[in-house]
Amino acid sequence: MKAKVAHLFKKLEEIERDSVELKKLTDRIADDREYSPFLKESFLSEMQNLDEQKKEILKVSVSTAGSERFLEKGKKEVPTETNAPSDSSLPEKKKTEKNIRKY
Repeated sequence: MKAKVAHLFKKLEEIERDSVELKKLTDRIADDREYSPFLKESFLSEMQNLDEQKKEILKVSVSTAGSERFLEKGKKEVPTETNAPSDSSLPEKKKTEKNIRKY
């Protein structure tokens, strides 16, 4: 399966964020409730699943064969502008006034 490195990084960020949120939720659960052990066990199980997913992503090998066509030794491709309107030719957007409600 081919995937871009950027997608893998995005998935890793999601996994990290979810793990942190689950940890916070686990810490906030009151211990004196009868459902507390079940919730904590469920959250810990999900955190383990997320850690396993993270490990699987980190095991993926990265191939750089596709990038060779973009960057050759010392050469950079610079995109050229074609028929791009200048800033002065763009119409100015008018700011609309909005009523601000105070609560």
